[in-house]
Amino acid sequence: MTIVEFLNARLDEDERASKAVPVGSRGRERALAEVSAKRKIVRGYTEAHTASMRILDTSAQAVKVKGDPWSELLAWRLAVKYLAAVYRGHPEYDRTWED
Repeated sequence: MTIVEFLNARLDEDERASKAVPVGSRGRERALAEVSAKRKIVRGYTEAHTASMRILDTSAQAVKVKGDPWSELLAWRLAVKYLAAVYRGHPEYDRTWED
């Protein structure tokens, strides 16, 4: 299981739990907004990773990127690791993500 698959599964669980709370309950909308924000971070990392892999693949069509794509990918990777660390106690959490 990749860190992205792991996070998406946990976010699915969080979203289901949030939606199970009655509408109008304190925190429900905030919890759903938090899930949405975290999904955007994971999606951003996935897109940055895909773009970086295209840069490495010389057979692929050239991708013009401003700035340092490796630094950007590292920043996204760290954000995703921080999100995953919240679920450190989950049995599918992989301690290698902490490296």
